[in-house]
Amino acid sequence: MLTYDDLDNDQVDAINFIASGEDALLVADVGTGKTVIALTAGQIAIHAGEITRWLVLAPKLVATDTWAKEPAKWEHLQNIHMAIACDTEAERIEAIKSGAQFVVMNYENLDWLMELYPRMGMIDTLPFDGLICDEVDKLKEVSTNRFKAFRARVKKFNKRVGLTGTLIPNKLTEIWGQTYTVDGGATFGKSFYKWRKKHFYPTDHNQHNWAPFPDTEAFLLKKLRGLAFRLIAQGIPPVVPARPVSLALPHSIRARYKELEDEFYLVVKDAEGKSREVEAANAAVLQGKLQQICAGFSYVDGGKEAVWHSQQKFGWLEGLRHTVFRQNAQLLVFYHFNEELDELKRRYPGLPHLGKGTSHKRKLTFIDAWNRGELSMMALHPASAGHGLNLQLSGAHNIAFLTLPWSGGMYEQVCGRLARRGQTAEKVTVHTALCHHTVDEQVFNVVTGKRAGMKSFLGKMYDAQTV
Repeated sequence: MLTYDDLDNDQVDAINFIASGEDALLVADVGTGKTVIALTAGQIAIHAGEITRWLVLAPKLVATDTWAKEPAKWEHLQNIHMAIACDTEAERIEAIKSGAQFVVMNYENLDWLMELYPRMGMIDTLPFDGLICDEVDKLKEVSTNRFKAFRARVKKFNKRVGLTGTLIPNKLTEIWGQTYTVDGGATFGKSFYKWRKKHFYPTDHNQHNWAPFPDTEAFLLKKLRGLAFRLIAQGIPPVVPARPVSLALPHSIRARYKELEDEFYLVVKDAEGKSREVEAANAAVLQGKLQQICAGFSYVDGGKEAVWHSQQKFGWLEGLRHTVFRQNAQLLVFYHFNEELDELKRRYPGLPHLGKGTSHKRKLTFIDAWNRGELSMMALHPASAGHGLNLQLSGAHNIAFLTLPWSGGMYEQVCGRLARRGQTAEKVTVHTALCHHTVDEQVFNVVTGKRAGMKSFLGKMYDAQTV
């Protein structure tokens, strides 16, 4: 069992930072031990009489696989009373009424919790006075109903802690929602739109995209110094993207791709020779439809039925799979579309996967088996397994993307399932195959650009912290 002395100096610094102030935003690289840091700081606040009960919000698998198991690993956390409120309504109510010091709930149940314990006039009936938001970037979008409903409740908590490895997964404006959740507007004000207008300018007529003014980044870094602590990865192997494999679309598929790109409409034949329609209502939908062709198929007639064009990417994956297996290594395969998962299951019957159609209990079983090195390959969807999971314990160090996500933060989180503390390999290798001169290459450039931008900002944050 680990002891407090096994914590690294930078982890202790993060604990002290959280414990010393009312609110704190821990911006920590993936795999740096955010859970034990937050639990230790939370325990200190309880012992000091500052907090009586913590509400912990986390993605469901992170709640049940990471938070639920963390106290058992550490000697100084053995006396923590924790309850997991993620399953049936009866079980959630039981967890809340258990008197546990830490009640861990998934974000999807946040609306339910607020309805169960509403505001009554000036009194907030939520039975917690401390808030920990693991992966607080889940609340980065201020236009969502979840954020709008919860923003009025954050002042209920005497102490608020946000944990994130991706403070700006896509753009600088995403900082506001996360900081507001932690400090109720103390750092950047109570109006997102006034803040955005002051420090950013629109780059399109409809004002969908905003760019920072030249002095905005420096302003943000200065304002964050009192609220945020930057924790960088120490002793974690680097993520090394392998050179992307370039795939040339067959001539007939290229013609279909071009027609859809130009006309937003395409007619294809299914396996029985029946004409089926592919239609994109707008440019955003078009990008997804073009990605589907690169993946090898198209959803047709506005439904979930697929017509296949090519198996190129699965041929690439099969070759990669054999290469990895010859090295006696494991392979994590990330898919984007459900049809990709269906094809994986057709090719590899019984393939374990974390995503569509897998029960929560089964997911936990797969995770344990993977970490014991008993599974040679496992498929995951970034939305189901992109945050907080420890999948590095067997030394697995190969990741393959069938289709890349547009989000730089999601890409970073996916890579962080293996590139984290406890990884014994020297590096984590990320494998991709891109269809030449297609949206595939656009996504790759956007994702790598966003990743570079985020790393630059976080690097400046750390430099400012150490001055």
